[in-house]
Amino acid sequence: KGLVSSVKALVWITLFLVMLKAIVAVSLVQGLREYRDEPMGNGLTTPTGEPQVVGHFFGTVGQAFFSLFQIMTLESWCMGIVRPVMFYAPWTTWIFV
Repeated sequence: KGLVSSVKALVWITLFLVMLKAIVAVSLVQGLREYRDEPMGNGLTTPTGEPQVVGHFFGTVGQAFFSLFQIMTLESWCMGIVRPVMFYAPWTTWIFV
């Protein structure tokens, strides 16, 4: 009985976090729309050799979802995503930190 209650709680927590991340992803896509084609300045390139732009991380809701997952797992989040985006949109500091 205790295990079932724990799994039930975990499912609700996971659902809440996914919904919260979806709201933040949509907000970031809309908020960063004007900076979509700005270069990230992180030295990374796309597979075609072009410099990465803000739109590569926050151009669509799917890309924003994946970028938020990358930030959540702390995989090159600071120099790769957050600092370049904060350069163009300082208001995102409150979302990322």
